[in-house]
Amino acid sequence: MRRRLFHSTSIARFVLIFALAQCASLGLGLYLMFGLTSQTILGDARRAAELARDNIARDFRDAGPARATARIAEEMQATENHDFVVFLRGPDGTRVVGNLGAWPTTVSDREHWRTISLYREESRAPEQMGVVTTRLKGGYTLLTGQVLEGQLALVQASETAMFYAMAMSLALAAGIAFFFSRFLENHIDRFSGVARAVDSGNLSARVERNGTGDSFDRLGLTINRMLQRIERLVQELRMVTDSMAHDLRSPVSRLKSTLERGLGRTRDPAALAVLGEAIEEADGLHRMLNTALQISRAEAGIGRDQFTRFDLAQALDNLVEVYGPVAEDAGFVLGSDGDARLPVVAHRDLLNQALSNLIDNALKYAKGGQHIMLHAEIAGDEVEITVRDDGPGIPAERTEEALRRFGRLDAARTESGSGLGLSLVSTIAQLHGGVLTLGAADPQGLVVTLRLPILPDR
Repeated sequence: MRRRLFHSTSIARFVLIFALAQCASLGLGLYLMFGLTSQTILGDARRAAELARDNIARDFRDAGPARATARIAEEMQATENHDFVVFLRGPDGTRVVGNLGAWPTTVSDREHWRTISLYREESRAPEQMGVVTTRLKGGYTLLTGQVLEGQLALVQASETAMFYAMAMSLALAAGIAFFFSRFLENHIDRFSGVARAVDSGNLSARVERNGTGDSFDRLGLTINRMLQRIERLVQELRMVTDSMAHDLRSPVSRLKSTLERGLGRTRDPAALAVLGEAIEEADGLHRMLNTALQISRAEAGIGRDQFTRFDLAQALDNLVEVYGPVAEDAGFVLGSDGDARLPVVAHRDLLNQALSNLIDNALKYAKGGQHIMLHAEIAGDEVEITVRDDGPGIPAERTEEALRRFGRLDAARTESGSGLGLSLVSTIAQLHGGVLTLGAADPQGLVVTLRLPILPDR
């Protein structure tokens, strides 16, 4: 299951982006909340220090040092102000009143807000404090502040809570993303499985609906209706094509018989030549009709019940033995290589027909070449069969045209044929659940590749 998930690149990318977006938005919200909380907690301490500074400075300004000293003593004795920090320094630099042992050497007399670690009187350990300072008349200097141990502990607790909340949110987002990806994967598998079945020629395949009426269920209903219509149209087209090809074979056979009788009754050289050409054309038409019937039957899935296990390497050797003399007469060397033994499960006759068509095409159209090589090997979970020649090849932009039914390239129009050879090979590949591809050989020529899935024994 894990392997399938990460092989679905698009789904994995979508789920990853979704999870990261969720975590990013949550992280931003937690960070803003932490910042506001820290600012509020420390801001209260700063305002308390500034308020105490302003009150003492006002008393100093209005009533002199004595009143300011009395105010500081009252503030230090107030039980609710146990975190209060104050120090009034005289013109000579000595302490007038306060709960610090001495003026901090690193603190100036005009600090707007400074966090520093200091000792209070009778304190055995330094404490984190936030302090503000100001100058007073007569050379006096005032420091007020708040011990921040409690506030900083609360800020640290908020930071720890934010960390755990982020970790939990990541785990939750990962779980939701995994569940969501599996949900999408399961639904997409339903549709892709049907698409693969239809692509292999099984037009009766349908999407299994869950009956919930959700978007996927409605999409399945629409696809099933479309496939039903396509199946009906294709069946009608196949029926017409098959009937026409079947019905035309008898007139063509009778035409050929008539021409052969005429050929035996005349001695006129011109008439003999014309009748010979007519018989050759009738043979070509008969072969074309047979090929069209084979394509229609393969597209309809006829022949899957005749799949058997046989040695593909031996089949290639047999083709080389049969076509070797013909290839030699045409100026080619036909050979095969690959594994010494390659058992496969396939329709033996149709696969031989497909490879014979590929060899025949190479003999006809690989003009200027000298070698035709057959090769078969196991590639992953597929059997890969190639027919390679060193002729002129086919331009990459025209390979689809060459595979199209009745498609014939300009160079092939001077040769006899119907343009159904590669179409039949492609249809046979689809009957086996495989695919036919055309590519360029190195350094020149054409490589025709049949990729067939490895099937179990029937």
